[in-house]
Amino acid sequence: MSSSKFNFKIHVFFLVASLARFEPSLGLYLGQRHVNIVNKLEYHETLMIHCWQNSDDMGKRYLKYDEEFQSAFIDLFTFQHVNIECDMEFKDGDMTRRGHFLVYDSSHDVRTRECYKWCNWSVGTYGLYAYDEVDHKWDYEIPWPSNNRF
Repeated sequence: MSSSKFNFKIHVFFLVASLARFEPSLGLYLGQRHVNIVNKLEYHETLMIHCWQNSDDMGKRYLKYDEEFQSAFIDLFTFQHVNIECDMEFKDGDMTRRGHFLVYDSSHDVRTRECYKWCNWSVGTYGLYAYDEVDHKWDYEIPWPSNNRF
């Protein structure tokens, strides 16, 4: 391959990557990602959430209604693998609802629609809802109980 063709391909790659960084609807995002999980349980129950990024324990938290768990990291596309998994539980009357949720994985989609810069989740009595950054709406994604590990 000639050096001019190689240079052209490099320039095209960086152009597409830089455009995608600012325009997630192109289907590619390189940069800092944010995973937010907010407690929106209908009867204002406390949500226990215990998360891991890859195998690093991010700690256990007890979220009151409208409080959120937040994580941010730099997504380097194919150069690293990032996944965030969470155990969650809450009291639903006399019953305890529990689930294990994969909320982000850089190697494959865990949601119906891809998240780009903001991977927002809302926890409700019926399960998890994912925010669609392109259409600006919440989609019902994962019911309780869950063990959606891959």
